[in-house]
Amino acid sequence: MDRPARPIWIRNAMLVDPAVGNGEPARADILVRDGKIAAIGPAATAFRVPDDAEIFDASALIAIPGLVNAHYHSHDALLKGAFNVMSLERWAVRALPRYFPPRSDRELRLRTLIGAAECLRGGITTVQDMLSLWPLTSRQAAIVRDTYRETGLRVVLGLQLADTGPLDTIPFLRDILPAELAAIVAGPPPPPDMPAPLAELERILADLPAQSGDRVTWAVCPSSPERCSRGLLLRLLDIARAYAVRLFSHVAISRVEAVGAHTIFKDHGGSPIRYLDSLGALGPDLTLAHGVWLDDDDARLLAGSGTRLVMNPISNLKTRNGIAPYRLYANKGVRPGLGCDNCSCSDAQNMFQAMKLSVLLAGIAGRSDDVPGARDCLRAATADGARALGLENTGRLGVGFSADITFLDRDDPVYRPLNDATRQIVYGEAGRGVSAVMVDGRFVVRDRKLLTIDEDALADELAELMPAVLRDAEAVRARAERLDPYLAEAEARSWAVDIGMTRMACE
Repeated sequence: MDRPARPIWIRNAMLVDPAVGNGEPARADILVRDGKIAAIGPAATAFRVPDDAEIFDASALIAIPGLVNAHYHSHDALLKGAFNVMSLERWAVRALPRYFPPRSDRELRLRTLIGAAECLRGGITTVQDMLSLWPLTSRQAAIVRDTYRETGLRVVLGLQLADTGPLDTIPFLRDILPAELAAIVAGPPPPPDMPAPLAELERILADLPAQSGDRVTWAVCPSSPERCSRGLLLRLLDIARAYAVRLFSHVAISRVEAVGAHTIFKDHGGSPIRYLDSLGALGPDLTLAHGVWLDDDDARLLAGSGTRLVMNPISNLKTRNGIAPYRLYANKGVRPGLGCDNCSCSDAQNMFQAMKLSVLLAGIAGRSDDVPGARDCLRAATADGARALGLENTGRLGVGFSADITFLDRDDPVYRPLNDATRQIVYGEAGRGVSAVMVDGRFVVRDRKLLTIDEDALADELAELMPAVLRDAEAVRARAERLDPYLAEAEARSWAVDIGMTRMACE
């Protein structure tokens, strides 16, 4: 999708940018040229408008920086609504690609399209997709990348690898699981012709490099410190640095993981953060997702090293992980971004939900009335999310920044009366008000219509595909149910271990 040749003059919008000044709304015109914000002024007289500029009347719209979904997985976009609330450990053996047969090229394309459509329709202009392909092949990675390019979404596409399974990461499970069920928890054996994952990862980065100005760029994703052997983690660090791409990983998601960390990282005080520090992994080029079960020392290390963090409040609640300590991170100098995570454990790519829950959960976790407030969470969903992805040139309404802009209908009832735009966006908006979306200076949504994806044709194709997807999902579920009593026992034993912190409102 190319940038428009003509400049665009956005007239008389109400600008709300939490990273600018005191965050108060201001009426302004915006000139967009070559994918960038070329000028901002209180009226057309503030800058010269090219004669050939397209005029976009925004007098009834609120303009905010495009929302940044800083942690997402497209690989289960077709499993939204498939699960009720359950533990992370039980959900994983039902949803992760490792437990499914290899997927068709058609399915990869359709699930990428439906995920992108939901994001764009919800005002999201940028995502970090931590993609698991089973098996990992350059051909299917190219399919996902090329599909994203068609949609107009800005994407940091990360390829996720791991080599350590649940028997070695879930405490007590190896001791109690019958031998005949070990194969189920390990997942099906790899296809006989499966290429070596590390070699294939390097082939992708070498043969399919992102071009200058490309909206879709690559990243390297060790799944988590405990799910990667030391050798694999060090190799992935080397690969990311050799190809100058970012690293993304999960860390400290569930209480079970926190208990396991005390054994797995015992030489580092039970801390995955101190372990990563010992490998030289911490720093501004690393972004960690979740961080629910980290302590004060971990937060200080993250802040001091410049390591980025993304919180995912919706999926953490649905998989019973607890409440990430937003206030702790903010007080230590970490500025978290926000994400919506997997479709099958959050069910919606909706950053408005993520913002509102972040504020409200901080109130459950502590009695202080300080951060985060509405402005903090809108910033987490825009500028701080962009920073977490290494995209400091977006997430702001400022001259020289990428023209990634979300327009909200100010005539929607949620903004009447308009008492405080930021608060009403965070506490009241749910996505209904998204009227137009611009990415890289081009409208991808206008008058609530998605311009880059034929949604009717997509719906027809998905209807044809879904029976086969659901048959596979049912087979995976039936196998996973055999593990449930043993996973429940391992979780119960883990909950009996005192780890010196709590992230649950009920404890």
